[in-house]
Amino acid sequence: MISSVGASATMASSSAAPILLLELAAAVLLVLQRVAAADAVVTTFPGDAAALASLKSAVDAATVPAYSCLASWDFARDPCAAFPCGVRCYAPPNSSSYHRVTGVSLDPAGYSGTLPATVLASLPFLAFLSLASNRFHGALPAGSPLPPSLRVLDLSGNAFSGEIPASLFTPASSLEELYLSRNALTGAIPPQIASLGSLKRMELQHNGLTGTLPRMDAMRSLAYLDLSGNALSGSLLDAPGRLPGSLVSVVARGNGFAGPLQAAALAALPAMRVLDLTGNAVSGAVPGAAFAHPSLQQLRLGSNKLGAVEEAPDGGASSQLVELDLGGNRLTGRLPGCVAAMPRLAVVGLDRNMFAGGIPDQYAARAAADGPTDKWVPFVRLMLQGNFLCGTLPSQLRQLKEDGAVVSLADNCLPKCPHKFSFCRGAPQKSNATCPKCFP
Repeated sequence: MISSVGASATMASSSAAPILLLELAAAVLLVLQRVAAADAVVTTFPGDAAALASLKSAVDAATVPAYSCLASWDFARDPCAAFPCGVRCYAPPNSSSYHRVTGVSLDPAGYSGTLPATVLASLPFLAFLSLASNRFHGALPAGSPLPPSLRVLDLSGNAFSGEIPASLFTPASSLEELYLSRNALTGAIPPQIASLGSLKRMELQHNGLTGTLPRMDAMRSLAYLDLSGNALSGSLLDAPGRLPGSLVSVVARGNGFAGPLQAAALAALPAMRVLDLTGNAVSGAVPGAAFAHPSLQQLRLGSNKLGAVEEAPDGGASSQLVELDLGGNRLTGRLPGCVAAMPRLAVVGLDRNMFAGGIPDQYAARAAADGPTDKWVPFVRLMLQGNFLCGTLPSQLRQLKEDGAVVSLADNCLPKCPHKFSFCRGAPQKSNATCPKCFP
């Protein structure tokens, strides 16, 4: 009987052991899960959080709308874990549990403030910074280079003033896009900017920049350059090598660039599709090589001091131009014949010059055409006003439809240009005393 009871106890003890082991294993697993969860809590690196706090502190609180992104930055919470907008983070592999700030992008809410140096100096993983279209002001931070990981810097549409600090730019930079347009920056463009070998786009338009453009041929990635609306001077395309051959678009409207356009300088930019130097002081002749350029589609040289137009070396047949603006110069002689032979050309501005003689039939035919031919597309815009053109109107122009191409022949020497045609309206024709003898 005793042995029977002992056997029963032994069996009960042995059956309870696995249960205890399972409970113990479950408890250990729960502890491990809690430890893992604690390790997985997102924590922003303290220095990064401090840099973000300095940015918010530098903004006038009265200019932070309640609905704005910056208003949602509550530093009682962790930035990388809790900020709903304006901040991007990541956790570097093989490092601590800290998350690092890689992007700061404020909404255009009208913030007014300054840019603290700590934002650039204390965020080593920063790849993107945008404060665009606000009212940030004061000088740009100087003394420290841009973070080596920074690829996009967009400070456009603010009120930053003073010079562009040379200290921002070093050969170690990874910067690919630089937007400083529509500010109040002054002084020269620092030559150190030419050390940005990865830069693809640079927009400095609508500031108060002065001086000459530094040599930029080492910027082998640069594709888009906009310098419009400054007070830059010197020559731009007077010799090859001043600009990098990678450029696709060069826009420098409304500056003081002078000197000639050299065929060799254009040839050194084989990928260029857009060249806009409107409103400068470029002189000399428009080289015929511009019309035979393998890539150039938009050539805008209006309101300069150009005195002649060279004919295209192949008569214009190989031209890739879609738009040509030479208005407001000092061009003389007859209208260039090669213009009418450019197969893709649709927009032509030769107005406000001193062209004389008759209007070529080829110009009129392309303006009046209903559609493309196997050789060319029609002109959709032909501006010839403000010259000394004379003779009889080509018959094709009389067939121009009201809803057809936009054509202007006002302010010429065409007394028989009747106002019933829209292209004859506008400023009256010049007087006989003003017009030279006509050689149609």
